Amino acid sequence: MDERVTRVGRFLHSKGPAEMLYGALVSSVVLAATSAGAKTGELVALATAMVSVTYWLAHVYADAIGGRFEDTDHSAHHRLRHALRNNTGVLLGSLPVLVVFLIGRLLGMTVANSAFLALWFTVAMLAGVAAFAAHRAGVRGAPLLGETALAAGFGLLVIALKLILSH
Repeated sequence: MDERVTRVGRFLHSKGPAEMLYGALVSSVVLAATSAGAKTGELVALATAMVSVTYWLAHVYADAIGGRFEDTDHSAHHRLRHALRNNTGVLLGSLPVLVVFLIGRLLGMTVANSAFLALWFTVAMLAGVAAFAAHRAGVRGAPLLGETALAAGFGLLVIALKLILSH
């Protein structure tokens, strides 16, 4: 079997998708908050990227140090290397939101409209991933719609935050 297919399978069965969703939510909240008063898209992009990287590093650090309670046989250095390799989902999850925001800016959209584009993208991404995960687990009909709506609701909360901060 192709090594990439094996890696994707391991990722889907690990906490990778959950971490990516977490990263997307974190970056969308930062983007919503910073774009409310920002005059330039560069400030929004920089703040979103810096908070995403900081959050990812905090996640890595917490995993490495917290993991010492379960894994007393390995050094902190070993645990840190392991955490850096295995906690990329949070960082990767923040990228699509930031990329969509930057695409909006490149297309000439205002900071506010680019932010809304990225936030609506986040709603769609959260709903799509939830629907896919639920469908994969055998959920159908109204329960599938419910799980999808709940996931979309998190993104809608971020849009509500943006609306509140913009006024």
